[in-house]
Amino acid sequence: MGHRKKISNKTKKEIVIGLLCVIVLLIVMIISAILYFVQDGMNEKNNNILYYSENQNKEENNMIVVELEDKNETNEVNETNESNNVIDQNTTNTINNDNSKDIPYYIKVNNQANTVTVYKKDANGKYTVPVKAMVCSIGDATPEKGVYSMSDKYTWRFLQGNVYGQYACRITGHILFHSVPYTKKDKSTLEWWEYDKLGTKASLGCIRLTVQDAKWIYDNCVSGTKVEFYSDSNPGPLGKPSAKKISDDESVRNWDPTDPDKKNPWKNYTPDENNQDASESDKSDVNTNQNNTAKPNLDETNSQNAIDTSTNVFTDNANNMIKDNLIQ
Repeated sequence: MGHRKKISNKTKKEIVIGLLCVIVLLIVMIISAILYFVQDGMNEKNNNILYYSENQNKEENNMIVVELEDKNETNEVNETNESNNVIDQNTTNTINNDNSKDIPYYIKVNNQANTVTVYKKDANGKYTVPVKAMVCSIGDATPEKGVYSMSDKYTWRFLQGNVYGQYACRITGHILFHSVPYTKKDKSTLEWWEYDKLGTKASLGCIRLTVQDAKWIYDNCVSGTKVEFYSDSNPGPLGKPSAKKISDDESVRNWDPTDPDKKNPWKNYTPDENNQDASESDKSDVNTNQNNTAKPNLDETNSQNAIDTSTNVFTDNANNMIKDNLIQ
């Protein structure tokens, strides 16, 4: 009897050890599964990251800030593989004409002049007809040369550091067209001190534009539109538009003066007597912008001379508005 009891105790001990091993194994498997799904989720999130070259802090001028996608407030076009996005890194300033028939425009960014010029096709199907000139701000990370295919579009972009941009269109990787940044996803929080830098090198790499111009590209340039970068002292065939300076207009400067939103306070703004001279200068700026957009030819048979007209910065162009809840 004593011998049988000793064996029984030994067996129990082995059973307990076996159960402990099973429990430990199960714990390891659970932890491994959790780590797998966490890593998989992080990889999925990383697939939605665009690198963004904007930041207000000057001490970050030598770094690329990460821009995270706000899925609830974006209108995405099909994702494009970055490695296939570059058409020709070593291209010259000659416009390529390999766009399909469904792509009406070709965009050239002049880094030296801080201008953007849009072209349409002539009678021979080549992009030689200048349509629209835009003043912009490029940065250190802006491509010096090359031709890229535009892909994703976003009505708002949330940027690390609580910075937002309107009408962002991805050119390649971390380089986008977009408005001057906002401190919140609210049109009344414009970084007006950055707006006054339009026409100069001010971003880290993205192409900053007025809201009117960023929206024009968003509305009219489809995915696949080619964007070429080059540098020249000549701003382009339509010249370099000038942007309105808004720093002195404290009551309205938190809005982009070109924003077509009906709530834009610039629409009913009358500067005080101390700002009359500035107002006259602003009107001159507006006229300059309008003169840098070629006028339309009513004869459609001469399509190579038919040029889109620019929207007046003080007119609410309701036909071009996108109903996409731009303000929270």
